[in-house]
Amino acid sequence: MAVTTIKIRRGPASNLAGLSLQEGEPGFVVDTGKLLIGDGQGNNVVINPDQANATTADKLKTGRTIAITGDGTGSSAAFDGSANASIALVLANTGTATGTFTKFTVDAKGRITSAVLLTAADIPTLTLAKISDAGTAASKNTGTAAGNVPVLDSGGKLDTAVLPALAISDTFVVATQAAMLALTAEVGDIAVRTDLNKTFILRLAGASTLGNWQEILSPTAAVSSVAGKTGAVTVTASDVGLGNVTNESKATMFASPTFTGAPSGPTALAGTNTTQFATTAFVEAVRAILAAADALKAPLASPAFTGNPTVPTQAISDNSTKAASTAFVQSQGYLKATDTIDGGTF
Repeated sequence: MAVTTIKIRRGPASNLAGLSLQEGEPGFVVDTGKLLIGDGQGNNVVINPDQANATTADKLKTGRTIAITGDGTGSSAAFDGSANASIALVLANTGTATGTFTKFTVDAKGRITSAVLLTAADIPTLTLAKISDAGTAASKNTGTAAGNVPVLDSGGKLDTAVLPALAISDTFVVATQAAMLALTAEVGDIAVRTDLNKTFILRLAGASTLGNWQEILSPTAAVSSVAGKTGAVTVTASDVGLGNVTNESKATMFASPTFTGAPSGPTALAGTNTTQFATTAFVEAVRAILAAADALKAPLASPAFTGNPTVPTQAISDNSTKAASTAFVQSQGYLKATDTIDGGTF
């Protein structure tokens, strides 16, 4: 009877320095009899160690004393592993008084050795370029010259010297030219002449001078009516002589008609594959061809093979319902009864 042989990874103790077992991988040291298991962290754990030293203990064989020295003080504590030991640590004073300060000195060990409040002398003089949120106005002088920032007076208003002269336009409705020239108007004022149905604007100072008034021209409309209609005009097809014309799209004008009765047409050849009209005779001819082709096919249910039937050998990576040949099965690398599983040596 053929038997499969399994060999784990093995080697002498002299080769252990270069051995790194994978997590769960076993290894056997042939000259010491030690059995190793990899932990996945680069360590080879011995699972059958020598028993010369204890693997577990309740306390240390020799108790020890733990103490604190240096910048901290505290009582010492005896420790033998049988119970926890605590030492109260007391930090040495640095000589700095307690309080809240803004300036302090730190030694090389990070301890504050002195602490005082900031004074005006500790704050350096900064230029405006060093201040990021002062705004652009901080760099300007106050005054009324170009580039200056004006200052409000005691009433909270700007000096009139920095304000330009302002004019407010008025609109006057007059019935005659004389009435327009008699207006107390300023440049920019408008006069509406009801006698002319026109509008004038005073472009130069001196309202009593006709030449100082400029007529405001309005665009004229050449069209006064459409199809005999005025106002907000809506034109219909009958307004332009198209009352008997319908708005028909190309899609509906050329759509296939709906046949009634028993329309007929020429019968195309059975092998025709076009948009040609298909008659009932054409459909029957195609059905006969398909029936004849069906008769030549194998049945859908799996047949019972005899002899040595063959199938194509699929690719090694194929994972489908295709038939597998013996060559495909052999290519998968499955173990045979006479194979040996060998982990190798180190």
